[in-house]
Amino acid sequence: MPTPTPPEWTLNAKHTHGTFGQLLVGCHIIENSTNTAYQFTQPNVNNVLATSTGTTLPTAAFTFPAFDYNGLTGVSISMDTPVAAGTNWRGTWSCTDSPRMHPPQPTGPQSGDFTAQAGSGLGEDEAASSAKA
Repeated sequence: MPTPTPPEWTLNAKHTHGTFGQLLVGCHIIENSTNTAYQFTQPNVNNVLATSTGTTLPTAAFTFPAFDYNGLTGVSISMDTPVAAGTNWRGTWSCTDSPRMHPPQPTGPQSGDFTAQAGSGLGEDEAASSAKA
């Protein structure tokens, strides 16, 4: 009997907002292998950026420990109350500093919100192009 796939939520471009929110697109929220914590990962789910605290899955809103990623410093990901697998999950992001870009864009602390899509997060167009690659 195959092992069930743990629930997964993905930040996508359409539902991730804020000046530098797009730098988080493709990241995932997954349950760890022991079903005792949520993990915020890079697009490669094996690259964990932060893990929820405690010894059991959170049952109320929570915030992942801060991390640095993709030019963002002190990234904080706050999740609304956990939802059932297969249901989209809302949250917010913020950072203490953001990358210097050309042409110049606002830098310093930034924030935004997102709706993490249930499942792999690939839309039909993305799934089709992945299948062709």
